[in-house]
Amino acid sequence: MSYQIEQRDEQLRGTTARIMYDLHFDRASQHLVRVVMTVSDVTGATVTAVMPAWTPGSYKVRDYAGYQGNVEAFTVRGGVKTEAPFRWRDKSSVEITTNGADVVELHYVVYGFERTVRTNHINRNHAFLVPTATMMYVEGRMQEIHHVVLHHDQHAWPAVSTQLSEVVPPSERGVVLGALNYDILADSPLEIGNHLVRTFDVQGARHELAVASSQPVDIDWLAEQIRVIVNTEAAIFGSVPYDRYVFILQCYPNSYGGLEHARSSVNAVDPQALLETSKAKGLLALLCHEYFHLWNVKRIRPVELGPFDYTKENYTPMLWLAEGVTSYYDDLLSYRCGFLTQDEYLNTLSSEHLTRLMLVPGRFRMSTRDSSFLSWVKLYLQSPDGNNRFPSYYLKGGVVTMLLDLYIIDHTDGRTSLDDGLRGLWERYLQDPSRGLTEDECIAILERSTGVQLRDRLMQWLNGTTELPYAELFEPLGLKLLVEAETAPAITFGENRSFASVPAIRFTGLTVAESSGKVLVKGVLDGSPGQRAGIGIDDELVALDGTRVTGTKQMDQILAAAGDREVLVTAQCDGVVYSTTMSTAPVMKARLQKMDTMTSRQQQLFDRWLRRP
Repeated sequence: MSYQIEQRDEQLRGTTARIMYDLHFDRASQHLVRVVMTVSDVTGATVTAVMPAWTPGSYKVRDYAGYQGNVEAFTVRGGVKTEAPFRWRDKSSVEITTNGADVVELHYVVYGFERTVRTNHINRNHAFLVPTATMMYVEGRMQEIHHVVLHHDQHAWPAVSTQLSEVVPPSERGVVLGALNYDILADSPLEIGNHLVRTFDVQGARHELAVASSQPVDIDWLAEQIRVIVNTEAAIFGSVPYDRYVFILQCYPNSYGGLEHARSSVNAVDPQALLETSKAKGLLALLCHEYFHLWNVKRIRPVELGPFDYTKENYTPMLWLAEGVTSYYDDLLSYRCGFLTQDEYLNTLSSEHLTRLMLVPGRFRMSTRDSSFLSWVKLYLQSPDGNNRFPSYYLKGGVVTMLLDLYIIDHTDGRTSLDDGLRGLWERYLQDPSRGLTEDECIAILERSTGVQLRDRLMQWLNGTTELPYAELFEPLGLKLLVEAETAPAITFGENRSFASVPAIRFTGLTVAESSGKVLVKGVLDGSPGQRAGIGIDDELVALDGTRVTGTKQMDQILAAAGDREVLVTAQCDGVVYSTTMSTAPVMKARLQKMDTMTSRQQQLFDRWLRRP
């Protein structure tokens, strides 16, 4: 089975297709898109059309056919349309009887009102379409050219942003777009509406920034930052592997996430991300992450991730490569782009990587490689107890990647780094784009490209459930990892007057939330004070030391004032009140910092690690 994801716009101009999708938006206000799928040059007695169960890059079976309705099948002879018999072969596959006709039509509607980067969202203002959730494929004919025709009010919705290629200029017939095969179509989301668009050229390619937002956005500022991201990331690999790339940004309240594609990415953030500098840094890191994926995972990919079986899970032990490596590079690239200072980058590694991993007991129970296999039922379906059982291949994989980079820099006296390993993997892709990497081949290329024997150490980290050897890897670069109790900051007011003493927040291991004047437990870390006290998920914390608690801030204040002293906890589970005692602990945080005095070699290796292009 061949696999090809590369496409240039010029390849689709003026083409014809024997598989077409006419998408109608006359019922967009009801969150529906009406699909007419036409399959020409049919030769067999039956045609089988399949709705994918998942979308590449998001490792969870979503059963998109559950949003599909009103399926009808027709055959067409000499322009005469006749209803055709069909049967559901399984939950997502339809088998149509052709009765000797050479054209088959399938009519259905798709409901879309879930605002994520991997699901359809359709309303009177716009349509965001994920092809795997919208367009079925024909078994045995996935390698053909596919066309998509958009039928919408082009005055109300003047903008169409997608990596799909224009076949002919837009007309009254509609907007006609094309893909060389179904894999490219499946990988090509569409944003259709009146969103803001900016285009610019960099690295010899056309780039488009499409911003769909319910609030005003400074799109020109963002386009300038994206220029920096493109140039910075292209410097690692030497060039960009496309003629055109589309950044789709969705700005809606409480949104966050991203999904990578071969010539585009979809990024979702809260509008505040463009109004507050701290949140803007998160947005820029997200853009760095998803853009980096166009090399790492879309092209440098595990052998199991392309070609795909769209009907079921596609297992690989290598999500440490796909997501872990990318998670390390997103913040590193933010630093290289100048979005973070050196101190801010070290603080980000400390708080967002090392401290977060320290609070995941599951890292002692499951290896990073095993978490790849279980991603389909663990990452997106995380139970409230998930942190105690499952270490994310994003989080731990990223920390392992950081240690691997430091290991390479140390063992080559700074002559090579993980960048060189990535360039080796990229050269391998260019030699044979149709075939992914086995884990053995990936590690062999990393070793050859960096000049370091790293297989044993890397596999030990990826397969292990013991603490990672931080001190050993940090010391050669003049770094030390401190795990310290968080202290309350000194607060002043007026003419530098000291404020009342505010004790530091205490660690309980409980994740809590307010609900209608109640404090409910949403998570309990294994080995924590809350777990030792016997407190459970979904319990309500009624009182602390006899004082009724109605909010999380009040709870924090009572526990902080108690300090190391045991606190009497009154709680209820399923309507039954119980009491227990709990001794809290200081909140511990990891802090990665430079040593006060560094040898010349340590300084040299540190500078090599954090040098900018």
